[in-house]
Amino acid sequence: MKSPALILTMFSVLTAIPAAADLSLTGRSTVVAMGMQGVGQEGIWLSGSQIRRDMIDRGKAFSHLYDLKKNEITVIDHSQRQAQIYAMASLNQQTNATVSSKDLKLDLKPTGRKHTLQKWNCVEQSIFASMPAEVGGEKVSFTLIGNVWLARDTDEQKEVVTFSNAAKSPDFFMGIPALAKSSPAQARGMSEIVRRMAPMGLLCAVDVQTKYEGTGRMAALSNKLNSRISLTYEQYGTAKLKPEVFDIPKGYRVERK
Repeated sequence: MKSPALILTMFSVLTAIPAAADLSLTGRSTVVAMGMQGVGQEGIWLSGSQIRRDMIDRGKAFSHLYDLKKNEITVIDHSQRQAQIYAMASLNQQTNATVSSKDLKLDLKPTGRKHTLQKWNCVEQSIFASMPAEVGGEKVSFTLIGNVWLARDTDEQKEVVTFSNAAKSPDFFMGIPALAKSSPAQARGMSEIVRRMAPMGLLCAVDVQTKYEGTGRMAALSNKLNSRISLTYEQYGTAKLKPEVFDIPKGYRVERK
């Protein structure tokens, strides 16, 4: 069953991409999956067309590097000291089905609640999403329900020109390699959710429950062990980032997929 940490990556990276100014965010996350809970620190660094997110997935440290200029995604496994580089175009071809309104259901509604993150005014939105997916070879439906907090009209939001323009295209896609391979429809659906949310603001926090619904064994297991993913950013900064932040560490084995 696909790790909820990968879904969290989609939210945290793809709803906070500036094009000109540097931006860093730090916070904490909680991932509950298969009856097990993991708590970790979160970090994301953004500069121009480059993005880095550090995460802990089932006790292992990973970094995801996105290069919008080279159209590449690099997944770094620090425990294995290896990096795998994926072409976005190749991943896009693996999810070649266009997501239509009947395939993806997305409902976002403001709740009226707010909280502040330094100078950001974060507005809570309830979210419900449903899309086709595959798990363990079974055709299922993936649902996501909970809340997201978005900050709109910030100084940093004005810098997202490159990403916002790219997200306007119906063909927009920048997914997670593992998800694109195992469940193409779900990867495309998550990318479409991000495309629709991108103009709404920068991500402050997310707290959602996820599950797979269907008649098969894996869906039944998911119904018994619902997953929950949450992320809360606690501070942000706009200091200039060093280029090496986005480099693969020296001595790591590099493989192009």
